[in-house]
Amino acid sequence: MPEKISEGKTKIIYKTPDKDEVLIEFKDDITALDGEKHDILPGKGEINATISAKLFEELERGDVPTHFISLDPSKPVMRAKRLEMIPIEVVCRNLAAGHFLQRFPMFTKGEKLRMPIVEFFLKNDELHDPMLVEDHLPLLALASGEEVQKMKEITRRVNAVLSDFFQKIELTLVDFKIEFGRDSAGELMVGDELNCDSMRLWEIDTGEAFDKDVYRKGGSLDQVKDIYVKSLRRIVG
Repeated sequence: MPEKISEGKTKIIYKTPDKDEVLIEFKDDITALDGEKHDILPGKGEINATISAKLFEELERGDVPTHFISLDPSKPVMRAKRLEMIPIEVVCRNLAAGHFLQRFPMFTKGEKLRMPIVEFFLKNDELHDPMLVEDHLPLLALASGEEVQKMKEITRRVNAVLSDFFQKIELTLVDFKIEFGRDSAGELMVGDELNCDSMRLWEIDTGEAFDKDVYRKGGSLDQVKDIYVKSLRRIVG
């Protein structure tokens, strides 16, 4: 592989001859609880890369700007535009689930929210990814007020495109996390990944989880692998 730029819990970023492009290698690592829980799930990298490529293609067709360029079909490596990533996670929620229920116990699990809710969180494991209000982003010099509104607008568009896509394959998009970066021209676009690690997907008929919640809740690695394979088949075909 070419020169490494950076490495995170589940991905490695490499340089390419084109300064405006990178290679993203998806690892087989699976983590939860801010990295406190960690295992290796053989084949997960390839599954996540393939699902991410498929969903980025859906977003591109839906006029959502993303960093995706192509997927290497022979290995879990994606070619993407090089972005200056903004260290925040943008979460969109359609149904009440996960940490949202801990903060707002007046809702019940699976309750449909009156409107899709967009939330911001600072990416910082040591601080346990604290929630931010919109004014915090310009205060912390993470993004301008105009960029905050654009991120919200793009996130709602992502939600509309993906919700429609998943509805057609009999899955409900409960919530999801995306990340944003700026390209060499300073334009905002969706980066990072889109797969079972970054969203909750429930089967419409059964309510079965098709995502990393199975791992978070203590499922065996065999059970987790089975869910990831089922998700791959359902999403990619």
